[in-house]
Amino acid sequence: MGFRKPSTKKIGLKVLAMGQTASGKSVFQMSFPKVAALDSEAGLALYEGDEKYGKNLVMIQNTMSVSEMEEAFDDIDEVLEDDPSQISTFSIDSETKFYQTLQLSALEVEEKRARRNGKDVMDAGISQRQWGRIKHVATRLQNLKIDLSAKGVHVISVSQVEDVKEKKGDSFVKVGEKPVMAKNAEYDYDIIIHLFKEEDGKGGKKYKGLILKDRTNVCFDGQIVENPSYEIWKDYYENRSGDKLETNFAGSVDKVTEALEKEDLEKEKTIVEKLKDVMSSSPEAQAKAIELIKEAKIENPLQPTANQLKKLEEIVKAVEEEFPKK
Repeated sequence: MGFRKPSTKKIGLKVLAMGQTASGKSVFQMSFPKVAALDSEAGLALYEGDEKYGKNLVMIQNTMSVSEMEEAFDDIDEVLEDDPSQISTFSIDSETKFYQTLQLSALEVEEKRARRNGKDVMDAGISQRQWGRIKHVATRLQNLKIDLSAKGVHVISVSQVEDVKEKKGDSFVKVGEKPVMAKNAEYDYDIIIHLFKEEDGKGGKKYKGLILKDRTNVCFDGQIVENPSYEIWKDYYENRSGDKLETNFAGSVDKVTEALEKEDLEKEKTIVEKLKDVMSSSPEAQAKAIELIKEAKIENPLQPTANQLKKLEEIVKAVEEEFPKK
């Protein structure tokens, strides 16, 4: 039976910290205990060895490779199996850079495809298929974060922000800001805090955070906290007793993806393979298929473009109907 009786669980906090440059994002994430950080912007290097702000940083890796990010989750698992006390927090700074790298990689794939097909590279854009792949990778990474949190490790995602605008009259007006990361990724977090700074009237700055979401109920939505840090949620987490969760959300996605990819391969294979089958059924069927392919102006039926797939389906169907297999 897959169900279990509900009980208190001590799982790590999943936190999204978003904000403009120099809004205190790095200091906020390093206020959490025993941080292992993925640094894609080399920004945390300024705090390495710093007695005040870098004291909680126990491990760091500089990369903006998505594959290396996935490998980092495996590395963290190995460290936790060896000694669960070594790491308490996993930080990604920033999610924005990893997401932008995903998009850049997808665009490069489309540009290479354009060159192969003799098309203008400047007209190349991210295809719907590539957007689907980006979404899959982003979903898998989000699920890896949830799995890590279930093991009692805090997960901090740092994101840059971009303006949200609405059209009012003839112009667009800024109505807010949103994180620059995979669409709808923010739904997976327990806490979302929008970090910002203000003048203190004495020539200095005050660092603050607007609470946009807090499943722990330590803060309320819309609350503004000064000098935001782990201390706000420390008592909630450390006074919470219970077991950890055993989850494998990332593995579940892989199983579904494997099934869908198999289905897609079957569909892609069907058109070309059916064409081969029908053409090999008889000399008459082969001649008819060649005639229809020429009429449809399909230069290479074994490597059809997306626009030619429908025509090939119609050709296969027509030949099968005229020359049914005996």
